[in-house]
Amino acid sequence: MREAAWVIFTCQQFGNASDGRGTKREWWKKFQFNSTEKHIAVYHEEGSSSVFVGAENKLYYYNFEDSTSHVERFDVNISRCETPEQAVNYLTFIGKYQGKVLVCGTNACNPTCWNWVNGQKESGISAQSLAPFGLEKNSLVLIDGNDIYSTVRKYQYNGRIPRFRRVRGATELYTSDTVMKNPEFVKIAPIRQEEAYNDKIYFFFREDNPDWPINPLAPRKISRVAQVCKGDKGGNGSFSAAKWTTLLKSMLVCVDSVTNRIFDQLQDVFIVESDQWFQTKIYGLFLNEWRYSAVCVYSVSDISERFRMSPLKNYTGKTPAVKPGQCLEGKTPPETFKVIDSYPEVADQMNGKPIFYSKHHYQHLGVHQVQVADNKNYSVLYLATDKGSIHKVVDLPGGAMNILEIQPFQSQAAILAMILDKSRNELIVASANEVVQLPMASCGAYKNNCGSCVLSRDPYCGWDNEKCTSINKNKASLQSLKHDVPRNICLNNLTSEGDSSSSYTKNVTLHARYFLNCFQESHYANYTWFHNDQPVAHCSSGHRHCLHFINNMTAELYGKYSCISKEDWFRQTVITEYLENPSQDRGYKYAKSVGLACMPFLSFWLGLLHMIAIVFIIQ
Repeated sequence: MREAAWVIFTCQQFGNASDGRGTKREWWKKFQFNSTEKHIAVYHEEGSSSVFVGAENKLYYYNFEDSTSHVERFDVNISRCETPEQAVNYLTFIGKYQGKVLVCGTNACNPTCWNWVNGQKESGISAQSLAPFGLEKNSLVLIDGNDIYSTVRKYQYNGRIPRFRRVRGATELYTSDTVMKNPEFVKIAPIRQEEAYNDKIYFFFREDNPDWPINPLAPRKISRVAQVCKGDKGGNGSFSAAKWTTLLKSMLVCVDSVTNRIFDQLQDVFIVESDQWFQTKIYGLFLNEWRYSAVCVYSVSDISERFRMSPLKNYTGKTPAVKPGQCLEGKTPPETFKVIDSYPEVADQMNGKPIFYSKHHYQHLGVHQVQVADNKNYSVLYLATDKGSIHKVVDLPGGAMNILEIQPFQSQAAILAMILDKSRNELIVASANEVVQLPMASCGAYKNNCGSCVLSRDPYCGWDNEKCTSINKNKASLQSLKHDVPRNICLNNLTSEGDSSSSYTKNVTLHARYFLNCFQESHYANYTWFHNDQPVAHCSSGHRHCLHFINNMTAELYGKYSCISKEDWFRQTVITEYLENPSQDRGYKYAKSVGLACMPFLSFWLGLLHMIAIVFIIQ
């Protein structure tokens, strides 16, 4: 399984950030907040050019196309909190409801909702179960048509058992106390089917494992998927009238059958819908006990079939005439509710197909289906790491490949939200300081040579008219989405000498310390430093930097140094550096590099600082 080609943005030049490949970032757009925010909630409507960001006591609005922005205050008038520290208004949810933008916040322990209409805030619907009383991680809200589903606590000082509710639209319903044990909710998603009455709502969560106290080796938490019918009207009796009567749950399993690695801590879920409901895919992001990550994919048709056919776990009685979990146009019979309320779990597990695993700790997942030059569809995964970068992973027939790492922010920062706009082929990424819009097709990252372009295996990019550019379906572009890219795909273009911006001169005094740094653009290439065409340092694939150290500069060490990469059949010069003695050449050239020239000049550093720099660069 391939690791990433790296794109690290390191410095600001002429108003545009430059990456390690020498490409410009002017096609990225960003909006900076007026302070570092403790909490944010991001809303972006599919196909639009704008974004809303809820924060502490304020709402940000920004339009990426015309750069218009607005900041609206949502200050607290009266506090109902016990401590002054809680007496703020965290905007926790933003969404579109009944044609208006709905904004809900904690409002100093007095949850409140507003409508945002024509740039003005107006009074909104009741915020009960739409905003928490304070910042809580276990609070999700889903708007689906006129219905709103929520995991937010309804009351501040009672009702502490987390529930899944329908709080607006059709009949208000909630889960029984026995259905889940200490759930940690991950995602709520609507799942359409052929008949409207059969539509489902899936919710994904982690909960306490009932086997753990008995078996100390069992995981403490297990991952679940649960379903309810959208048309659920509650039960017939007073005990069941306000409860879900169609809820079933199952263990969600992600196991690599080849290595037998188990990933059991669900982190994020992304739904890829299809025109045919049974072809809808559910992608789950999991961690294991070592914080390694895996992505498994599930078929909605398989999940639906198992919920429909599987027996109930630990239930030995007679199956009711109306099977538990069956969607009806009327109410669920009492005998069916009695069984499902006591035995909500099906015996069959939901086993996913592992498509990618990594030692990185991923926190957010997005998936985009791309139709490429050969009219085939490929899944592209966007995975946000805990270090603030995004890995772009392509699911190829021969196995998934991690083709690119992107640093979305100028300074390293945690990614708090990531939204995919598939209609505009854009990513919206937010930190505590800014929100950034970037295109999914970052073809400039692969340099303008054929070999680097086609070896990227990027479904968005192809070699056309002497450029690595976004695929145009009306044009024939060179592209290969195979692990073994054909040698003759670029005709005679098997080598590249780089461009002028990657060649520069440095002045190094005699007996000084110095190191040469070659940024490794691909994690699948081998890199070698040459001094006057003789190899002096070799770096295998899998690192960000290929370093060559000169501990004591002597006369014979001056001259031309070139970093050459070789991947499969393609060989290219990544960077060329000329080292000169200033005492012999007072008219030496200044650095010409747009990218690496802005890195700290370290030729005079002593040993201790030298080693600190090494650790900083390779970490």
